[in-house]
Amino acid sequence: MLARLLSSFFLTTGIVFAGCIHNNRQRCSLASELYPVNGSTLGAWTTSEVFERALPVDDKTFRSVEILPDTTRRVLEAPDGVVSLEAFYPNGSYNFGHTPRGEFSFYAPGPEVVDLTTAREAVFGYTVLFPEGFDWAKGGKIPGLFGGRDFNGSLTCSGGRKAADCFSVRLMWRSGGIGELYTYLPQFTIPGYEANEAQCHIPPYSECNPDYGNSVGRGAFNFTSGNRGTVAMRVLLNDAGVANGELEIWYKGDRVIRLDRVIIRDSCESRIRGLMMQTFFGGSNLTWASPKDQYVYFSDFTVAITKKLDGDQCDSPRGNITRVDADVNKRTEGGHELKEAPQL
Repeated sequence: MLARLLSSFFLTTGIVFAGCIHNNRQRCSLASELYPVNGSTLGAWTTSEVFERALPVDDKTFRSVEILPDTTRRVLEAPDGVVSLEAFYPNGSYNFGHTPRGEFSFYAPGPEVVDLTTAREAVFGYTVLFPEGFDWAKGGKIPGLFGGRDFNGSLTCSGGRKAADCFSVRLMWRSGGIGELYTYLPQFTIPGYEANEAQCHIPPYSECNPDYGNSVGRGAFNFTSGNRGTVAMRVLLNDAGVANGELEIWYKGDRVIRLDRVIIRDSCESRIRGLMMQTFFGGSNLTWASPKDQYVYFSDFTVAITKKLDGDQCDSPRGNITRVDADVNKRTEGGHELKEAPQL
């Protein structure tokens, strides 16, 4: 299965599998876990060294914007030897509105050559290491995808701020490492969005919170401490006005959550805008705080466009949206120049 998937994926994109690292079987199977869907891509990039021409883990690759000050974002060799983006959670820290502040928060359009605003469907995968002895407390968030009608407006779908013209799809751990999908989608209580009540009923447990994001499929998988796990998500945008959007989550290569026939965006102008690179404990109050100084390590960031928007599905964005996204380019460090297939 792995050989067939890799052949289908890499021969159609020009991206070459680099082989196992340190003869580690887990790393060898990583390629299929980061890209767990069948078929080819229409553009892709990665920082994972299991692929040739991997990009570095840095702000030029991410084209990082809206970097929250007083947070840590060190790139170093994790305890398992994998070069990773380190998140530090100080004792007593939770979300970003309180001190002490640690963790990290920024938004990442990624390399310009892989323009996520053209994607109808995209896949985002990465690995995460919770070290041995990690104290899960009540829970916390880890990265995902975000979008909306324009870049700046897309940043608002989090922290209890809900709107129909933006969306975010992240992952969350709960007590004991219980995993879930965590969404901000147009609320099903708004006329026309009733289909989104489906996310409130995904087994084994789901809860639609009227004040914050929605917990979807809680308990469908479990994060574990002491070894690195791979997460991947697929987002398929709905046609405007049609409940045919899809969300899918994999953990360590196994599909664990699937949500379909939902409305992710409210109009043709709403697009996937990039990676929502946030992690923190919380939660909105001190009961969610990290009980001690601790670290988590993220690596192998991999993004692929698998379907593109076309003229029949969506007209071109309005001029003001194009202008806003052009401003995003000005705020980045320019990015790494890519003249061939992005380097998964």
